[in-house]
Amino acid sequence: MNKVVTGKLLLCILFSLFIVCRATAQLTVNPGVDKSICKGGSAILGGSPTATGGVAPYTYSWVPATSLTSSTSSNPTSSPAADITYTLTVKDAAGTSCTGIVSVFMNYLYYVNAGLDSSICDGESMAIGGVDNTTGVGITYSWKPSTGLDDITSPRPIASPVTTTAYTLTATTPGCAPKISMVTITVIHPPIIDAGPDVTIKAGERTTLHASGGAAYAWSPQGTLTYYFSPNPDAEPLVTTTYYLYATESTNTCPSYDSVTVFVEPSTDIVIYNTFTPNGDGNNDTWYIGNILSYPNNKLEIFNRYGKLVYKIRGYANTWDGKSFGEDLPAATYFFNIDLGDGGGKFHGTVTIIK
Repeated sequence: MNKVVTGKLLLCILFSLFIVCRATAQLTVNPGVDKSICKGGSAILGGSPTATGGVAPYTYSWVPATSLTSSTSSNPTSSPAADITYTLTVKDAAGTSCTGIVSVFMNYLYYVNAGLDSSICDGESMAIGGVDNTTGVGITYSWKPSTGLDDITSPRPIASPVTTTAYTLTATTPGCAPKISMVTITVIHPPIIDAGPDVTIKAGERTTLHASGGAAYAWSPQGTLTYYFSPNPDAEPLVTTTYYLYATESTNTCPSYDSVTVFVEPSTDIVIYNTFTPNGDGNNDTWYIGNILSYPNNKLEIFNRYGKLVYKIRGYANTWDGKSFGEDLPAATYFFNIDLGDGGGKFHGTVTIIK
């Protein structure tokens, strides 16, 4: 409570709910007691009377004037839309003034609500009801329907619906009209996905995985996969590997899981792929030859269409990135000769750089 004294006022004494200001004549101000109202309700401010003592007549000033029928009357009516505190200044005819404060609070029912709409995955649960919903404040709660709720009289029950459900909360307290609000819990069903059938390849070979049923995909482990965020990544495992698929529906909220195994049979057969895409995206950026590491004494030569040697190396280890002496080669078809060494055989053919 604040007090301000001007004019001939010498001393202000706080007594109970009144502010007593003593000057040449005693001036007492009574702004009234704090009030609690229902939403849409009103409260009369001031006392009976609002000012006594001093030298009549009095002038009244209520600040702020928000939601008041009058800011200059002794007993205005306040109809606020939210909590508010008023400061009353009374001045008598002798110029003595004194102040007092009074607050109008919204009944706690004002803060109660059903909460925000939300989504859960199939089989999950969540608390519903506003964060201010609580017990011990004279509020009675009633939720409908009861389907999926653990307690229809709780301020914040746990909801476990199996289908999308709209819940209605009716909150009541004596003296106020019931407050009705609604919240919708959307139940999202995870997709039914398929990582595809298990496959068998020879060491050095590549296979494409085929997933379906999801809207967004992620595969792991990613070390021997390319395009592992797509439904159809390429897999090049060196040993038998199980790949795990994580996929979600269109909202990217609720996941499903599946797996597929790529069985790898031992082999030293050379597997030569005829294209690669050296664009720096981390996928297929170098020319891959399956099982070339089994022949460390190999020799590789690559020529352009005019017969000019553009790349040469001994012990090729899948490192050619489409450059010739440090310069990028254009997208085109090139010709290769491979000698595996140690009697492993010789191969020739074409490889195409795609950009």
